[in-house]
Amino acid sequence: MPRRDAAAIKAPRFPILPFDEWRISLARGSALSPGLLMPGESLVSILWKFACANALPGHALLHLISPEVDRHEGVAPVRDAVDLTRLCRVLRLPSSVLSTSLPGAAPHDRYRGVFRYCRQCAAHGYHSVLFQREDENLCPAHQQSLQTRCPHCNGETPYIINASVIGAPFRCGWCHSHYSYGQLSLLSTTSAMRRQDRIAIRRRLRLRTGNDVDAVHPARMEMSGGDTCAKSSR
Repeated sequence: MPRRDAAAIKAPRFPILPFDEWRISLARGSALSPGLLMPGESLVSILWKFACANALPGHALLHLISPEVDRHEGVAPVRDAVDLTRLCRVLRLPSSVLSTSLPGAAPHDRYRGVFRYCRQCAAHGYHSVLFQREDENLCPAHQQSLQTRCPHCNGETPYIINASVIGAPFRCGWCHSHYSYGQLSLLSTTSAMRRQDRIAIRRRLRLRTGNDVDAVHPARMEMSGGDTCAKSSR
């Protein structure tokens, strides 16, 4: 097994958000900047960043977003299974961003039940909702085949939100090996992707979903002061 470099598994430098550890709830005034997110970022990827930012255990975050769900059983990250209003209130992100992060519930929308990833995107701390579509086989940014199996234990992680999945950001749910080990140089573990990669992802997202991605792009929403559940809950 390749030696794991400490720099490759270093936690992303996201801002630490204050939590009330007794109530397990967001402290007043805290927020996760939409500017930290990429276009089309999946809910699983967003929750990984949120958990890392707060050093929050997987079971605690799951309780925040779905208190009635068993920590081991979890919930599928699809629109008809997740309470978007509650999710928006907890994460304090624009509803448009979170809606885009969830696969649709329409009958013609087909999504994989196992986690699919691009190794280069994983090194940048990114997973796209596009990767879970059955009719998508390549990463639009890097033109690499999407993979489902861990390069170390060959296991497949279910595409689900539960305590163990949230607790293993961008890592295999079985052996906890990072999805990008052995493939990328240390220079590829930077948190920001190239502009051309972001553009490629945004274009593919617009093509596949038919949405005006610019209207739900996190950075644009932040700059325009777009509609957020955080504002409506204050």
